[in-house]
This record gives sequence, C-alpha cells and structure tokens, in this order.
Amino acid sequence: MNYTKGGAAMEKYVVFRMRDEYFGVPIHQVQAIEKVTDFTKVPQAPEYVKGITELRGEVTTVIDLRSLLNIGQTDTESEARILIVHVEGLRIGLMVDEAKEVVDLDEETIEQPPQMVGGVKEEYIQGVSKQQDRLLILVNLQKVLNVEQLEQVKEAVEA
Repeated sequence: MNYTKGGAAMEKYVVFRMRDEYFGVPIHQVQAIEKVTDFTKVPQAPEYVKGITELRGEVTTVIDLRSLLNIGQTDTESEARILIVHVEGLRIGLMVDEAKEVVDLDEETIEQPPQMVGGVKEEYIQGVSKQQDRLLILVNLQKVLNVEQLEQVKEAVEA
C-alpha cells in the first residue's frame, strides 16, 4: 500500500496507544477498529488471550497486546479498542489502550529501532519514526504474534 508524495515513498499506518507510547501497524494489516465488547473466556488459553467474541459477524480471538508484550494489562474501561488484524491467515483482535488515527509515513523518516523502546523488545519492532510531538514505534505483527503463539491460540480456541 505504498504510494509516492513529492517523490518520497509513503505508507499509511494505523496508530494506537499503549501506556504513554504510540505504535503503528501498516493499514493493509488492519481490517477494522472496534470498541471492546464482552468476550467469552477460553479455558487453557495463554494469559494474554482475553477470549473470543463476535466482531462484524465473525468469531474472533481477542489478545491483550500489552499482556503479550509484557507491559501490563489493557484498561478496558477507558478508550480501549480492538484492532482486527490478519496475521499468517488468522483473524485476531488486538486489544490496545486507544486507536483513533491513520497517518502517512514517509519511508525516509523510518529509522532502525534501538534495542528496546517503550518497554518492547527490538525483535517486535520494524522501525521507529520521529513525528512532530512523539516517537511512533512501528510493530512487526508477524514477529509479535509468532507462529508458535498463533498455534497455541488456535489450539485453545478449537479445544
């Protein structure tokens, strides 16, 4: 979903907040942004799996992204949202503290990440981009939701 603007390659990112940090994922990976709804707990599921719920007519597994990344728990009473994403052929809901904007990023503004940023390990980050008033941490969903974890989620939900 790249395009050029004034000669520079641009890509759209969905921006979301966890704690006081701002993160982004490429818009082509996000199907929708939903308000947090009630979900059904899944027995034997990993702790970061909040449960399953019906979103837009499909049963979706919801994961607390903060819990998965070991940076606390998402406060579901606030502006929390669920990003419906597709990773490795699976539809997953990622619960985050807030999600409400899409930004255009010039690829030239994306830098290599430091070893840890915002409490998140470098392996989960594809880059960082300095915006006017904040640092945007670009998340690599394939690394965050690795195949082993996706299998655990799938097994727990299908059990």
